[in-house]
Amino acid sequence: MPRFNVLQGEVALANQQPQLITAKNNYVISEYQLAKTLGIDPGPSGQTTYHAVGSLDVHERPLGLRNAIQMGIEHRPFLKVQRLTILIQKEQVKVALSGYKPTLSANGGYEVRNNPTTSHLDETVDGWFFGISGQWNIFDGLQTYGKVKEARASLESAKVNYDDSVHQVELEVQQAYANLQTARETIRSQEKVVEQALEAVRLATERLAAGAGTQLDVLNAQVQLTTARSTELQARANYNTAMAEFDRVTATATAYAETFSDPLIAHTKKPKDPWFVDTRDPYTLKSGGSSDKATPAPTPKKKKKSLQP
Repeated sequence: MPRFNVLQGEVALANQQPQLITAKNNYVISEYQLAKTLGIDPGPSGQTTYHAVGSLDVHERPLGLRNAIQMGIEHRPFLKVQRLTILIQKEQVKVALSGYKPTLSANGGYEVRNNPTTSHLDETVDGWFFGISGQWNIFDGLQTYGKVKEARASLESAKVNYDDSVHQVELEVQQAYANLQTARETIRSQEKVVEQALEAVRLATERLAAGAGTQLDVLNAQVQLTTARSTELQARANYNTAMAEFDRVTATATAYAETFSDPLIAHTKKPKDPWFVDTRDPYTLKSGGSSDKATPAPTPKKKKKSLQP
């Protein structure tokens, strides 16, 4: 091999040494981070006492952006809390409206008294008594009116906060879904690159055996193959990370003991599709009248184009 080719190989090797040192350091730091996450105590020497084994497998599953967003809206914990808050505020409106109505109280019992017609203390009269009393504030200085307005304002504030949180969940799911798609496409593209790099190594080896190529060509082809495989492994890691983030933002594995009548769950039909969620808004209030009754609204006719899978 000519001296020039040897120098090129030595320079290429020297250029790769810093990357190798950085990769080893990142590997050690990742082991420490994993041990901290799992609560594994380091050994007497401070080094990790476990060995990570296995492979980065990719298990694809059918995904739909719209259904994922709906599932996130249904199962995210803080959204369920806000739906409960809306129901509480709706009941507070009813409590405030009760100030316009009269109040009635009833009492009764058995009573024993001294006989007022005689001076003897041992002579008493007794008997049962019943009574009903009522009170109706015709004008209370607009106190009830103010309380109703305050309760309705709190209800509207809770609804606005809920809508803002729904948009936040939609954005998180869309970002996680996009990252998942990117990692999946990267894996597919790198699988093709790995096949091409393997073929390049085979051809370079045959050219070297036939005397038409050099050892440097074989080394370069092997470097390209290693780079392609590393990129594929990184894409697999990114895919699994994106899948974990996707499961978090959609609350896929979250299960609840339903302690209140969740309007989003109460009107949801449960078909075989685990990603199905009803999209009807359960917090649309009837307009007019003195009562605020929350009734499920029909499914909106307009569909957001950004939610199409």
